[in-house]
Amino acid sequence: MYFKQVRLIKYRNFLDINLSFDRNLNIFIGENAQGKTNILEALNYIIKGNSYRTNHDVQLINWNNTLSFLQASLIKKEDNYQINIALEKKIENFEKEKINKLIKVNNKFKKKLFLNKEFKAVIFSPEHLQIIKGSPSLRRKFLNEQISQIYPIYSRYLSKYYRILSHRNNILKTYYKKEKDKNLSLWDSQLIECGIFIILTRSKFLKRISQIANKFHREITENKEYLNLIYQSNICDTCEFESELIREKFKEKLSECKEKELIKRTTLIGPHRDDFLVFINQNNVAFYGSQGQQRTSILSLKLAELDLIWKREGMYPILFLDDVMSELDEKRRYFLLYLILNKDIQTFITSISLNYFNKIILNKGKIFKINQGEAIIL
Repeated sequence: MYFKQVRLIKYRNFLDINLSFDRNLNIFIGENAQGKTNILEALNYIIKGNSYRTNHDVQLINWNNTLSFLQASLIKKEDNYQINIALEKKIENFEKEKINKLIKVNNKFKKKLFLNKEFKAVIFSPEHLQIIKGSPSLRRKFLNEQISQIYPIYSRYLSKYYRILSHRNNILKTYYKKEKDKNLSLWDSQLIECGIFIILTRSKFLKRISQIANKFHREITENKEYLNLIYQSNICDTCEFESELIREKFKEKLSECKEKELIKRTTLIGPHRDDFLVFINQNNVAFYGSQGQQRTSILSLKLAELDLIWKREGMYPILFLDDVMSELDEKRRYFLLYLILNKDIQTFITSISLNYFNKIILNKGKIFKINQGEAIIL
């Protein structure tokens, strides 16, 4: 799968830009705040229907404008796709801004779900370097995004789980105690059933991606280090449990924590509070790993994402490397770049300098200079 061309009209700091791409490697260079990342964001938005940088689509429309258009031509398994997305900013009561979004694929109106099912992408940005040492919410976000992309049914269960969680938290916040006991029981069984699916799916996914990531990690470290990922559930000590055993544990934990939840006025038990740990040679990387080991671990995870999607879809996803060249040392940088060049992976890279690339790599693709919302080919 690869982009042939894209046109952005009144998107972020681009008034009207039209770019044609190399099938394999495309590098965008320029100073900070010139629009390099905006292009990657736009390309990802076209195939996912949402931004990986903001939850507010209104921020995507160029300043002092109310309309924005994104148009792209893609090839997927020899099929041509024309994708058009229109964003319109409207002002509602009390000056609240609302976005109307229209998506067309080959001149037929589609929903965002269609894009998520049809097109795949992997993003590697500086934010991902915080996955290991950052908060558990970053690791849950990583898990949820990657599993949803490979198994769309997971996304539906996750959305349902958070709707149930919202109702349950609302009861904990607003109802009197007697009413709470009665109404919580109505939602507990639903929370448990969705939670079981999420826990088991995450556990199985982590086992698969751990095996693949370990393969890449061993290559990078010349078989000196072994990588392992372990899921941490706040319901059970191990997720080797079958669904019935998790169900019983979930019920027990909710019962044990009821008084504490009434005081805290929020749900304290469930996969929305789970985590996973990363180990190298049986040492927790978050506490005992060097900066190089932490970055090698994340790089291995990202490469494992590519591999998992290829095995499921029969093709590689599009890869976006957003300003990570400066974060990797020379060895890891060239391991990544040469792996890309040796596989059928269309890759888009942003960087402030070409010094991170040797002549062999620079001769393999297209280089764009981005300056104040304009692009020229070098």
